[in-house]
Amino acid sequence: LSAIIVEYILSNALYDDNQLDDKIANHFLTDFIMTETDEKGQVSWILEGKRLEKFPNSERSEVTGPSMRIFSVGHGYWIVTAKKALDPDSLFKSIYLYGDVTFIKYDGEEKKEMDISTESAVIYPDEEKVETDKFGIIKTPDSKTSGEGIIADINNGYVKILSKAKRLSFDENKTGQIEGDKLIYDMGNKSWKVLKKNSIN
Repeated sequence: LSAIIVEYILSNALYDDNQLDDKIANHFLTDFIMTETDEKGQVSWILEGKRLEKFPNSERSEVTGPSMRIFSVGHGYWIVTAKKALDPDSLFKSIYLYGDVTFIKYDGEEKKEMDISTESAVIYPDEEKVETDKFGIIKTPDSKTSGEGIIADINNGYVKILSKAKRLSFDENKTGQIEGDKLIYDMGNKSWKVLKKNSIN
């Protein structure tokens, strides 16, 4: 609801502003907080940022210093941060993130389950889905995995590395390394599955 209200305010501000350069914001909010709720009134996500900008002759919004908390359908939540964010249509259905992008997943007991870092990504808040074609690193309590291209589909319970995957696992007794084309992480049983494995060290 608040997302719709903010979009309404920003959109109507365009008609009161003589600034028509579509590269320069003609309306903005600073140190803002937005909350999205579902049809049952439950909070779906909360977005905070240093600055939210709207541009003339364009539907897009840009956010500086975004920090988004997305509540999982099952339990727990995600914290998503970046230097910049761009929403092409200001509906907050798909958000493009740039610069030091991180996704941290917490379970229902506030324990960190997973930490994903990359250069840029697209997030779909309603679907709890993240995609990037860049190099990324995924950290879990007992492993560090990297590769190019990542899909994190939280609703369906998996994280996939699309190419050049490399995993380093460790526990109290031993360490191990796996390199392969693709790796898939099952968030339910907290295990990795290797596809098209090249070598095991």
